[in-house]
Amino acid sequence: MNNMYVIGADIGGSHITAALVNLANGAVADECKFKEPVNAAAGAEAILSRWTACISRTLAAANNEVAAIGIAMPGPFDYPGGISLIKGVAKYESLYGMNIREELKSSLQYSKGIYFENDASCFALGEAWAGEGAGSRRMVAVTLGTGLGGTFLRDNEILHEGKGIPPEGYIYHLPYRTGIAEDYISSRWLLNEYHQRTGQRLHEVKTIGELAEKQDAVALALFAELGEALGEVLAPWLADFDAERLVIGGNIRKAHPYFLPSLEACLQRNNIGTSVHISGRGENSALSGAAWICRSILSK
Repeated sequence: MNNMYVIGADIGGSHITAALVNLANGAVADECKFKEPVNAAAGAEAILSRWTACISRTLAAANNEVAAIGIAMPGPFDYPGGISLIKGVAKYESLYGMNIREELKSSLQYSKGIYFENDASCFALGEAWAGEGAGSRRMVAVTLGTGLGGTFLRDNEILHEGKGIPPEGYIYHLPYRTGIAEDYISSRWLLNEYHQRTGQRLHEVKTIGELAEKQDAVALALFAELGEALGEVLAPWLADFDAERLVIGGNIRKAHPYFLPSLEACLQRNNIGTSVHISGRGENSALSGAAWICRSILSK
């Protein structure tokens, strides 16, 4: 297996990235990494053609000699079956009910295995294999972005039930205040709250981060509140799971100087000894995690 490579692909709401990943260590070959923009509201044929084009570039860079293809895919999705169940979320709805595995095998003219896993779970697996979670037996990974992703890992295995595991292994839907966790820990909450408190409507969380850099009081308060909320949601689960590390990814992670202090303070108040780490690998962790899915299946 040391000399084998697979393709890891990460499908987001506006793009696809694909790269060669070394099965020995999870390293992403940046010289064989390609990205294509995708219109998630387009028809099925247009979307699949963009996905095919990106993966084809990586296949060509490897002279079509890869052992498998692993894809980090947003849900809802039948991951073992390869069938898209996405609807009602204004992205990739034209793919609903389609067997994506068979469509890609046909368009890529690829006869080996194509495997799928949840994108947040792939991020967690990639961090556990080759990132901030490496060497940790019990790890929780959180992605902060448009939504709130969460994955619980024990010995690099995704857990959906058991002691210290929330329902289905996810955290976005946990009851919190007058709603669920994702209502208060997401880019949507940050943007809506900034508008409510200032009357100014912003379109990117990145802008709120830039305002925080300039010591904007509202921006600083919002990130501090987000960190506190994340701590309150996670504390009982980190304790019950006995998590060694918490690894944070997603685009909002870039604003960690502004939410990390309140998060860590909240965990300390709750006597949580879990260490907190900010991912430095970004999308590469999702690519490595998609490759890990291939590695697990190929090694059986």
